[in-house]
Amino acid sequence: MASWIKDELRTLDLGDKRRERRVALILEQQSEIAESTPSACKDNAKLEATYRLVNNRNIPVDGILKAHNDASIARTAEQPVVILSQDTTVCDLTKPQRQVRGAGPLESRDKFGFFLHPLYAITEDGLVLGTVDQCIWTRDDIKTDLNNTEKVNLRRQQAFEEKESYRWLEMFQSGEQIALAHPQTHYIGVSDSESDIYELLAQTDDLAANYDYVIRGCQDRTVLDQGETRTISEVMQETEFQFQREIDLSERKSLIIGETRARRMSRSARVASISIRARQVTLRGPARPGGRAPDVTINVVEAVETDAPEGEEPIRWLLFTSLPISTISEIERVIGSYCRRWDIELYFKTLKSGMKIEKLKYEQIDTYVRAVTLLMITGFRVEQLKTANRVCPQVSCERFYDASFWKATYLVVFAGREVPETPPTIGEWMLVVAKLGGYLDKKGQGPPGSTTIWRGMQKIESYHEAFLAYKRLIGDV
Repeated sequence: MASWIKDELRTLDLGDKRRERRVALILEQQSEIAESTPSACKDNAKLEATYRLVNNRNIPVDGILKAHNDASIARTAEQPVVILSQDTTVCDLTKPQRQVRGAGPLESRDKFGFFLHPLYAITEDGLVLGTVDQCIWTRDDIKTDLNNTEKVNLRRQQAFEEKESYRWLEMFQSGEQIALAHPQTHYIGVSDSESDIYELLAQTDDLAANYDYVIRGCQDRTVLDQGETRTISEVMQETEFQFQREIDLSERKSLIIGETRARRMSRSARVASISIRARQVTLRGPARPGGRAPDVTINVVEAVETDAPEGEEPIRWLLFTSLPISTISEIERVIGSYCRRWDIELYFKTLKSGMKIEKLKYEQIDTYVRAVTLLMITGFRVEQLKTANRVCPQVSCERFYDASFWKATYLVVFAGREVPETPPTIGEWMLVVAKLGGYLDKKGQGPPGSTTIWRGMQKIESYHEAFLAYKRLIGDV
């Protein structure tokens, strides 16, 4: 069994050693990034055992992920600073004929699936550490017969804990609990504009000493300014820009035709020049059932693209933060922390495009989600290797791979050469993996992505399996 799988499942407790062993074997099979469960399992006995595991109602839906959460938290404790990014992805399980039993409605009653909301850990320089917590849920029903005013009134009548938006606070508080348990690490919670919820911002006055946040704002909130009430846009417009910097913007395609919200509209990939300013403000507490919420003093960083290409919506980030903003380097850290939020989108892409979690064939939602939790661990492994290649290319590949893997691959790729005593670096190793997956390594091509790494991993697993079989044949195991 690969050491990374042993590490990932060290605290796995399903009440049965055979089940726990089966989880490890499934992860080993899935690491080949096969196109389907049957092709990953390879034979009927393994396939049947996999189906029995994911159909076992005695295993909690998040029981397998709990071990991965523990391993990820342990990795964060080894770092000086960790970004905890949270976001929601919609898993559309709508089928042309038979629907997944128990799947809930999505944006309409014609679409069915579930929602996945992980708390995803990354280092400041981009090394993926794993998922430390998550919310997974389905909707019981949606209101399609109400107009916008009626929907707003209905939301106002609900307790905050009953709303879907409560998940943002739940994961926010989970991150703080992790910070309290590991005071040697500085944790920074990062989330996008959907989390611009006053209940989160109100946490500022009572945070753990080693826990901060960066939340992108989407509401033009009311600010108390010298005894007057103004909007935050008005206050920031009167604040001078302090410096400029360039950021890389990835391409984005809108999921909704005719989308008019700037943060959801399509855009081209480009290098954007943004002007940045920061100041402290006091937000006026909004009205709530039972009285107005307390005012909150908070730091705000605004990044504005002042010279966007023709036809492109200019970038504007309004970032609420508990991090200090007294110096340019401190403001840079706020911007850099928010930029790390994109890593969770790449994780979602790996799960959907690579692991194909929306294309599985399970018929019942609990079974479906158990299978997805296994693929979430495999997806983490792909992202871990991809980011290690970019962040720490000089470390030994044996930090991430057992010696038998790289040696088996070396014998095939470099036939006729002696296997070196010193293992390759992870940068050298991942280049071999990516080339096996079709990476051309041309000048200006950029580092290997998930697709080429998936393909290369599949070949390496095959080489490793043959290598171990040969060693057994000659009695060297």
